[in-house]
Amino acid sequence: MKFYNIFTIFLSIIGLVFSKNQFTGVNESGAEFGQGEYPGTYNKHYIYPDIKAIQTTIDQGMNVFRVGFAWERLQRSLNADFDATELGRLDEVITYITKAGAVAILNPHNFARYKNAVIGTSQVPNSAFSDLWKRLAQKYKSNEKVWFGLVNEPHDMPTAQWFAAARDAVDAIRATGANNNVLVPGNAYTGAWNWKQTFYGEANSAVALRYFSSKDKNIIFEVHQYFDSDYSGTHEQCVQRPCNKLFVDFVEWLKANNLKGFIGELGAAINNECKACVEEAITYLEQNSENVVGWAWWAAGPWWGSYMYSLEPKGDKFPMQMTWLKPHLNGPSSLTNVPTFNFDDMAPNGFPYCEYCEIGATGGDGSLWGWENEQSCVVDYSHCKNEKPVTKTTIKTTTTVKTTTTTNSSQTSNNSCFSINLGYKCCNGCEVVYTDNDGKWGVENNEWCGIKYTCKYNECWSQKLGYPCCQYTNEIYYTDNDGKWGVEDGNWCGLY
Repeated sequence: MKFYNIFTIFLSIIGLVFSKNQFTGVNESGAEFGQGEYPGTYNKHYIYPDIKAIQTTIDQGMNVFRVGFAWERLQRSLNADFDATELGRLDEVITYITKAGAVAILNPHNFARYKNAVIGTSQVPNSAFSDLWKRLAQKYKSNEKVWFGLVNEPHDMPTAQWFAAARDAVDAIRATGANNNVLVPGNAYTGAWNWKQTFYGEANSAVALRYFSSKDKNIIFEVHQYFDSDYSGTHEQCVQRPCNKLFVDFVEWLKANNLKGFIGELGAAINNECKACVEEAITYLEQNSENVVGWAWWAAGPWWGSYMYSLEPKGDKFPMQMTWLKPHLNGPSSLTNVPTFNFDDMAPNGFPYCEYCEIGATGGDGSLWGWENEQSCVVDYSHCKNEKPVTKTTIKTTTTVKTTTTTNSSQTSNNSCFSINLGYKCCNGCEVVYTDNDGKWGVENNEWCGIKYTCKYNECWSQKLGYPCCQYTNEIYYTDNDGKWGVEDGNWCGLY
């Protein structure tokens, strides 16, 4: 019996030291993009996360997603009702994540500002910030899997001013009856490394305790940490080895005050030094999992392309960093390995090359686009497979299109285009995807064809900006100082 008790205690100690953090996941970016363009145009200035990519990430074992959005788009003016369309977009993502069993963190990615005015000033009083959170709490208080991340990275304001605003927001949340977890960041970009250092008047570690304590239920302090020379997360090198040291002050503060913490952002580029650094950091966080409830990698999202910290999957494949994180993930997963892709094998715009050559759309820059594995891909005949090999070696699909045409579907004889003499058919339509010394080329049925002489060509203002003229639509989606914009095949085009 004594042996059993000692053995049980031993196992408990081992389990504590090596237990994974409870919540392990990733930031989902895109809806906060287009800063300064408010409200902006959806799918031009900003985009919401791809639900299929989120599910692929859940399948690997991630169980928390920090979803960024812009306060200015959700609430077009202070204290106003939420914009219904924007709330619908946000809610679709949040609902999907939580129904899948994961945690969704609401993250107004605003740096404690609204249209560049700082929270806690006459332009953005604490009451306006509290109003935002009162409305969000009323929406999500019945879903405990939704956490409330007050705001992203407050900075350049008095530390006491920030924590006073945070306290007011938490009080507004609790007044609705919501008991959801609330993530409270610090000032000075909420760095773990500087939690006890004096910035903007006083240190986060001192001021936070004047407004919050262990008596506050479901309060979690959020910090961010990068490992490059200036802690900014903008460089490829990880120079802060051993990287666990950057969390020590914050974690010891949590322990001393019986508080909980969450690493809202950490990330690193693909190299051996950074791989070792990330392992050091997460191992330390796991050793302190009693106080550190979890972490979220920076970042995933459909518009990251070849961004060095990106964790956005392409189909079921991930950037290499996911293989580093996989052993530390705490969500349910039946997958034992992580398929990966190499950014070197991607197109210059950050999208993967298509495996096959089926073209679904053309870009304003002359790029050819397909759709494979539930995502957009770039068609390049040097990278894709075609049942009917393309032999016209003079065509370079990466060359910028020089001409945009209007559609003319009239049929004429084969002699009505230049390409017949070169062994290629005439196009039935008039869409130009490439121009060379021979003439204007299109692609139909996955084969090159020559544009007929009968096609009529018009010019429009958007060509000078690198966008084609609209071919088939007169519907105006957006108007700016340049002119009227339409959308065709998922791409912007100029209206005549």
